[in-house]
Amino acid sequence: MILKKDAIHSLCPSAGFSLSPNGEIIDWHNAEIAKPTEEAIQAKIAELTAAEPMRLLRIERNQLLTETDWRTLPDYPGSNQTEWQTYRQDLRDITTQSPALDENGNLTGITWPTPPND
Repeated sequence: MILKKDAIHSLCPSAGFSLSPNGEIIDWHNAEIAKPTEEAIQAKIAELTAAEPMRLLRIERNQLLTETDWRTLPDYPGSNQTEWQTYRQDLRDITTQSPALDENGNLTGITWPTPPND
């Protein structure tokens, strides 16, 4: 879930501010940085919300790539290095799919590649 504070940080990364406990009132601490309008904040929340499934997809994909980096080394002892290269390419290509989030914030609509057997 994208919060108002996330949108403000995205709009004004170096601005200092605080929000009331209910998140409705913004106490702006920077005279030299213009306070964003409520409309700008709501538009940014919508933008970040729409981008969230792909952001989460990339995080998970990058973790899977990191976990298999060692298999691309020239001295990888397995005989299935080509299969691992294909798997890793499939992971890199996964961003062509259209992820969504379910009501619990979990990724849906993704067909993850199956890693080769060792």
